[in-house]
Amino acid sequence: MTLAVVTCRLLSKAFGAHGGFVACSSPLHQLLLSRGRAGIYSTALPLPAVAAADAALALATPQRRAQLWARVCAFEAAIGSAPRQACGAARGPLKACGWRSPIVPIEVGSEAAALEASARLQRSGFLVPAIRPPTVPEGTSRLRVVVTAGHEEEEVAELARALSESGVLRLRDAHARGEGEY
Repeated sequence: MTLAVVTCRLLSKAFGAHGGFVACSSPLHQLLLSRGRAGIYSTALPLPAVAAADAALALATPQRRAQLWARVCAFEAAIGSAPRQACGAARGPLKACGWRSPIVPIEVGSEAAALEASARLQRSGFLVPAIRPPTVPEGTSRLRVVVTAGHEEEEVAELARALSESGVLRLRDAHARGEGEY
């Protein structure tokens, strides 16, 4: 018996578009087309979303990917220990650092702490949104840092300094230890 290999991926975060796709063998593709018409024709992607995904794919060169992971690893090194959600068992360019995504959640505890930290960072020129309930459980509000290949090394280092100077990293560490009021 031959197993069918199917890959389903979303286009939202990695490609800055919306929707998703299924990659599979030609026979499985034909089966999906013949049996899944209601889903296919009711959820087709708008052409601008397809064009956006296509343009993003053209930009995803090996050099840009290497630059992205270099920035992610530099950010990890600059702010110290990785967040709880990180996984060190990664492959490829991530062997150099423990994170597996350029989207870095920094858990700070209370909703008020996350909103205050986000506002301080915005006054310093950084857009770092606060993620809070109901998106995350009560008491686990966090900041969402997104590192991109377009960031310069100096910008990554400056953000790490701003996080440290604003007390965010102390909040993260205290929260991870279960200490204090947040």
